[in-house]
Amino acid sequence: MLDTFNKKLHQMHAAMSEISFGDVKSVQPKLIATDTYRSLIIDFNEGSDSIKLANMASLLIANIASLKDHLKAWCKSKQVLFKGDQLIDSNASVALIHDLWNVDKHAILTSAPRSGKTPKLINLSKVLSLNTGGQPGSASVAYYRDPTTGKMAIQSTGNAEIQLTGSIVDSSGNVLADFHGTCVKAISAWEIEIAAAGVPAS
Repeated sequence: MLDTFNKKLHQMHAAMSEISFGDVKSVQPKLIATDTYRSLIIDFNEGSDSIKLANMASLLIANIASLKDHLKAWCKSKQVLFKGDQLIDSNASVALIHDLWNVDKHAILTSAPRSGKTPKLINLSKVLSLNTGGQPGSASVAYYRDPTTGKMAIQSTGNAEIQLTGSIVDSSGNVLADFHGTCVKAISAWEIEIAAAGVPAS
């Protein structure tokens, strides 16, 4: 049972790592120059396959949401109280991922969505993410065009990467949340719940 659970956790983390696309310096600007103007264009989606991005998102959603059933089986085998349903009902990020998974599986929800919305994932794209760590003075990130080489460069004591994200919207098209951030929050919430249930860390 533990081996199966740990395998699922490793699959989830692998799916999460797949939506990060490495060194931001690999994306270089295009300079468009005419007699009257100059324009610098940076396209982080250059060469992206929309179907591949959608598959990556679906795999991550499924790996996060399926933790519920794996944790439920663990709790049953150890005679531990399962609180996964309470987590889904009380955490907006966990609920949205759960509902996205059900919509993906069933096309139409046959029961009330746990988030209170019928979510849809739209506008998947690769974006630049700059993160200083959140603590004042802890780090800095600068993304700039090196005037000596003409190429983009990073000066950072924080974190800079290209990530897959998109918008989670309701049935009316209102934006509910950012996809990448929602996945990060849902994973964190599940990991806390898993530890509380006594599942040994792998």
